[in-house]
Amino acid sequence: MTWFPSLTITIYLARNYLAWVSSTLIILLCFVSLINFVELFQRVSRHDLDVSNFKIFLLGLLNLPTLFDEILPFGLLFGSAICFYYWTKSKQIIAIRSFGQNIWQTLFPIILTVSLIGFCHILIFNPISAIISQQHDSQINSVFKNKKNNLVSISASGIWLRDTFLNDKVIINGSSMDAEKAVIFNPILYVLNDSGGLKWQITANSMTLSSGLWFFDTPSRITQDGQVEALKDFNPKSTLEKSIMVNAGRPLRTISIYELSDYIDTLKTAGIPVEELRVQLHKTLALPLQLVGLALLAASFTLLNFGNQKRIRIIVLGLAASFLYHFISDLIFLLGHNSRLPDYIAGWLPSILIFTISGFFLARGDEH
Repeated sequence: MTWFPSLTITIYLARNYLAWVSSTLIILLCFVSLINFVELFQRVSRHDLDVSNFKIFLLGLLNLPTLFDEILPFGLLFGSAICFYYWTKSKQIIAIRSFGQNIWQTLFPIILTVSLIGFCHILIFNPISAIISQQHDSQINSVFKNKKNNLVSISASGIWLRDTFLNDKVIINGSSMDAEKAVIFNPILYVLNDSGGLKWQITANSMTLSSGLWFFDTPSRITQDGQVEALKDFNPKSTLEKSIMVNAGRPLRTISIYELSDYIDTLKTAGIPVEELRVQLHKTLALPLQLVGLALLAASFTLLNFGNQKRIRIIVLGLAASFLYHFISDLIFLLGHNSRLPDYIAGWLPSILIFTISGFFLARGDEH
């Protein structure tokens, strides 16, 4: 007897398991998408916008990758439970284990399949989802005239903001920023005229947003003919809010795993808080381990031969453990976001916990 199941059994179990999980994910995605479409139609109606049904349908389709990311753990958990229950009811597992395999040998094709799902999601689906999510946000901003997310951008050349001073459009470029204190260092302000041309340029050591006003440290104005003059009592009113600066940057769902590390470095150089992004990076890398843990959790309360009373108890414990996992995962993520836990611990700990606990339940159940 070899530790690994035969190739025929491995392919059969993997294909059958993948079919059940895929079907469950598709059903959940259709259900959640329907709710999303209804909500989108209602939102358009509330704003009384002249948007075609096809445009709304397209916006809903562009949001599917984000919805899929959200339901993937739940879909895999429920799909695994349904698949394992069917295998137990049809005596397939009993037939396979009659060859002398333990529960880990039997579940090897499942662990391999789930791991491949996790790695494919990180390496292939995640970058595609990020691109589609960018298109979705761009279309949403265009339809609902939402420009707030475009007021601040971060790049290798520093901080870029858009504001309005005394009816003049202003583009602000700073070398870095203290987001908590709303301070921009070494700013250069490009004040534009009505036609979009440069009216004059303002430089300063720093500029601080407070009570809706900009306060400058030694500001100077450079006119088109190159004349430099110091500005005194220059505290223009801003259209920006401090919260916009604190939350500067792109939404997480629009950043692929391939560019996330470089983007974190750029934000860190610019002075933008990056704790949430660091935790998200480790959380994304831990996805295969998380999915394997959820699959083992489903196996622990559906695949083993318990008595009826014990089966009911283990099912309740399994469901409770899954909801408790998501609660603890969100709590750990919040602690990492607030720098109460190191980012790598906040990102990996939930997946390690669900994998360890599920493995413990499965091993204990296999002993009886």
